[in-house]
Amino acid sequence: MLDRIRLALVAPQGLIKYRKDRLIFPIFFMLFFAVLMTVGPIIRVMQFDAVTNETRAAIRENFSFPSADCNIEDAELICDETMRHELFEENIFGLGFSVYLDSHDTYDASAYDTNHIVLNGDTMYISIDEMFIDQQFVEKPISEMHQSIHNLDFNVEGFEQNAFFNAVFNAINEEVSQFRGVWASFTFFTEFISAIILFLIFVSLNAFLIQQRLKEVPFKQMFVMMTYASTLLFVVLIFNNLVMFNFIIFIILLFIGFRQTSRLAFEIQRRIQNAQAIERRLKDEQQNRDDADEQNDDFNQDSDDDEFDR
Repeated sequence: MLDRIRLALVAPQGLIKYRKDRLIFPIFFMLFFAVLMTVGPIIRVMQFDAVTNETRAAIRENFSFPSADCNIEDAELICDETMRHELFEENIFGLGFSVYLDSHDTYDASAYDTNHIVLNGDTMYISIDEMFIDQQFVEKPISEMHQSIHNLDFNVEGFEQNAFFNAVFNAINEEVSQFRGVWASFTFFTEFISAIILFLIFVSLNAFLIQQRLKEVPFKQMFVMMTYASTLLFVVLIFNNLVMFNFIIFIILLFIGFRQTSRLAFEIQRRIQNAQAIERRLKDEQQNRDDADEQNDDFNQDSDDDEFDR
């Protein structure tokens, strides 16, 4: 595998010699890089210790206070009317969550069609509907959450909102920190599956488009070669997950990554054209030999006829 990576990075033309690899090799190749794609997100999850200032500002700006009189008293949500109210929506480790107050008698996950965090009665519920996962993720009594929200009034104005949001952010920081291991596992799964799907779509589409132009090459062989040739693109995506490149730098690196597959395609085309040229030359030479043999046969036949006449 190391030789395939080396060739893909410095001399993709050399990958042609691996065109007859069994499919298990390029599949394993993509699985290896898909695992590496998860490293950056997992590191960010495990290093989390507090909500960033940017996230705090976004939550405060988008926060929607309920019109009903709602508050948490002794770790239990109490409202003067029955309702479901969305407080805010935020991205947590790559997943978008909507946060709700729910004053119904019981929690009903089917009432929500997105990833959600719900405060209902004396319990917090977290449910995820993402890719292949559809399940209640966490059910936790509010009394076991940060004490700052055991008593919280949702009908605040002016300077009181500062204390309110400090209590909310303290609770968010504690909950996310406690579940870092679970978040890391879930992040690994979602990032890994996303990477596999991305790689398969890109490689298959690239192999299909090039194979339409170079029909002499079977699709399986083209798929194998394009998988290896996409190594630099995989590396760019992995490092972008780690350090989050500037957009312009990212586009430039992507262009360089695509260039490797183009170099391989041009080499395949050159070899096909050379093989076709050699085949045509051999056919021409064979045709010339056949014409010469036919002329010799005609000459010999004329000679025999002259001899018979004499």
